[in-house]
Amino acid sequence: MAIRLATLPLDEVKALAGVAGYPRWAGDVTVDETLIDFHLSNDDLIEPDDGRDPNAPVPASEHAGRVAWLVRHVARDACSLTLRDGRIQDGNHRLAAAMYRGDALIRVCFMD
Repeated sequence: MAIRLATLPLDEVKALAGVAGYPRWAGDVTVDETLIDFHLSNDDLIEPDDGRDPNAPVPASEHAGRVAWLVRHVARDACSLTLRDGRIQDGNHRLAAAMYRGDALIRVCFMD
């Protein structure tokens, strides 16, 4: 399997992944600006936790808290994600943070 790294315009990556709005997680759960705003204004930020099960279903509020942490702690245009066969394999929260902030660029790991 070949791996290719690139920094691309956010809108181009969204088109490659077929993402129009905020990402959807298990159970068709998604977030919006209002929910992310709420978490940011209340400092209700959920930092990354490598010990959590990434496939466990969680409510939209937890996703928004994770996105809010990234908005606050990751530099603009420094979010990253992994794409394979046109689908996001890793990085939905980072993509949502980049979209929320209006980042111009995002780093992509293509797994071909």
